Amino acid sequence: MTYPKYTQQALSRYTIPHLKRIAAELGVTPAGDKRAAETWVDAIIAHQSAQTQKVTDEQTTAQTELDNYITAQAQAVAPEALTPVEISFDHHEYYAGSQLIASISHDDSHLTQRWVVMVNGVEKFRANTWARCHRFITWHHKQGTLNTLPIPQGQELTFLEISYYDQEVHIGDYHTDSYLVASISFDHDNYEDLYWRVMINRQEIFRDVTPALCYEYIKQQYYQGTLPVQEQLPEELYTTGNEVMAQICTECEKFGFEILDDGIYHNDVKLGEAGQTNGGWWFTRAADETQQRIPCDSALDAVWWLSMVEDLTDAEMADCEQLLDLPFEQLTPQDWQRLREYEPVAA
Repeated sequence: MTYPKYTQQALSRYTIPHLKRIAAELGVTPAGDKRAAETWVDAIIAHQSAQTQKVTDEQTTAQTELDNYITAQAQAVAPEALTPVEISFDHHEYYAGSQLIASISHDDSHLTQRWVVMVNGVEKFRANTWARCHRFITWHHKQGTLNTLPIPQGQELTFLEISYYDQEVHIGDYHTDSYLVASISFDHDNYEDLYWRVMINRQEIFRDVTPALCYEYIKQQYYQGTLPVQEQLPEELYTTGNEVMAQICTECEKFGFEILDDGIYHNDVKLGEAGQTNGGWWFTRAADETQQRIPCDSALDAVWWLSMVEDLTDAEMADCEQLLDLPFEQLTPQDWQRLREYEPVAA
């Protein structure tokens, strides 16, 4: 998550509650006299300096990895160009050099999808036109997936809702012998209102307006045998949706929070959401209109950060309530500004 950059001069104008809120968002806990504004300002400035250095180091590492990847890709041998050969009107063969890669044949017995792609004697794809079969062969040949073994067939697909933003499609018994086929995730960036996307091996292959339509796409491609193969995570790294929810529930109980369908609540006030995607924990704050996911280390870490939302609000309210009891002549200009921003809660 990207935070604003604060200068020493700007921070010196903030009140202590405001500085506390900034520090909490940055994950800063100052040492020293926490009643002094300078303590909070120094801690925030020190944290920003450390983060700037960390980002610089990460950017250097990422650039090095990118350069190495580009070099490796440049050294990789590109797939040999395909040569289509028309044996007859209803039979075409595709060669890479002298090697037969695939063929297209015409199946008169099928009612609609009469054109068939065969690879090593196995049917890979059907369509109602020869051109679609041609595109299938050329695209998969460039991707290196034309000869990939198909994923297990003959079993029903299972749609699992991990959270509102993440769904998974499996085959087999989800609790014993599960095979992940694809994932459906929500993308906050507006792409012609196609917010939902199908992900396989962390690569986007399809977008649509609802997760249901993405699921229908996965089913169609799966039963046609044209869906890319999802690499399976090592067993020790794979956590089921039920296990994720169990961990979140356990931590919420410690704080007295309640989990409803749309997030985590306390005293009927929504704090946000928490979850896990591809082994990484995250949380979102209800007050954040963008609903941006903030990475964290565990379910405990996610719920603890959500607890800070209410703690900060209660602390600010307590401070302002105390100011209201003071004589006017004792209030500083900063105190008056805080009271102008304060909105008492109706009884």
